Amino acid sequence: MSQLNKREITRDVLELKKTNYIPVILNAVTLSAAQYGYEIPEILASPEKYTECVMGTRKKLGFDGLCGGLYMGIPASIAGHLKNSRGMVSGNGEDTIHALEDLQKLKPYDPDTCMNLKGTLANIEIMRKEQPNEPIYVIIGNPAHVAFSLMGAKNAFRVMMRNPEFFLKTAEMVEEWMYQGTSKIMEAGVDFLWIPMPNFSGYCISRNIYEKCCFDSNKRFNQRIHDAGTKLVIHTCGKYDDRMDLVLQEYGDGWHISDTVTAHVKEKYGDRVAIMGNIPCASVLMEGTPEQVYEAAFQDCMTGGKNGGFILSGDCDVSPLTPLENIKQVIRAARDAEKAFSY
Repeated sequence: MSQLNKREITRDVLELKKTNYIPVILNAVTLSAAQYGYEIPEILASPEKYTECVMGTRKKLGFDGLCGGLYMGIPASIAGHLKNSRGMVSGNGEDTIHALEDLQKLKPYDPDTCMNLKGTLANIEIMRKEQPNEPIYVIIGNPAHVAFSLMGAKNAFRVMMRNPEFFLKTAEMVEEWMYQGTSKIMEAGVDFLWIPMPNFSGYCISRNIYEKCCFDSNKRFNQRIHDAGTKLVIHTCGKYDDRMDLVLQEYGDGWHISDTVTAHVKEKYGDRVAIMGNIPCASVLMEGTPEQVYEAAFQDCMTGGKNGGFILSGDCDVSPLTPLENIKQVIRAARDAEKAFSY
């Protein structure tokens, strides 16, 4: 590794600069919890347990980066008091917005009282103190993601098709609130934000619906992050090949890709955005042999890492059933690829 620390290297990768080190950043929160015998709700409620297992598993296995938390608590804060489609007080705010007038029932968002945000900020503080050179990222929802959660999946898909203005209005309603909390995370010193968009891929909605309901909202929200100087990785979770040209305009510094071919994405977009991924977490990382994992990881490095701008990762969340030897093979592949490139 060069004289730069891993935080600096990750920044350079997201700025499309060549480095002599390929970061291996895995979304391994559920794996980490399982390693310490914790349930996910248990660690999300305790910064001490969360950081213990996330930092400890990273150190034990030798990959890079720390997930500082999942900032997804806005629906509970603003709509947890509302009834869902089953007539029950939701608690989590999901499946509560079904008509335009329901937006008036939302509570104003106060980031200072949001327990989810408080926990995330506490995680970042502990991690920065204990492992100061590791890049920290936080998983956040964007306004379209929050709108989808508030409406509930069945209703949200229907609204996006039949009444896109209602969906846009809901996303617009929560945008400022979402940014207030995101600002606090940025101020805490994260190295990048990671936005998953699983409900907006080609598996779920068409390109046309994506452009009508998500594109402008994503672009506007992400630009605020960009203008604030924080790096942003967009997780194209699912089939995105038919809308990558739209995502390119959404101010992402990197794309965490899945369900696609790394070489194709690198060739078409790699001079404009960093690439993260793309080892299949289920069929390869969890179910593959160590030899198969090494081959897939090495191939991704050789195609994605050419000319820099590449972070090796799984294509999504790493299962807690993943053999630890397979994680080690991912890291070995990255180190061997560095030698092949002779950075």
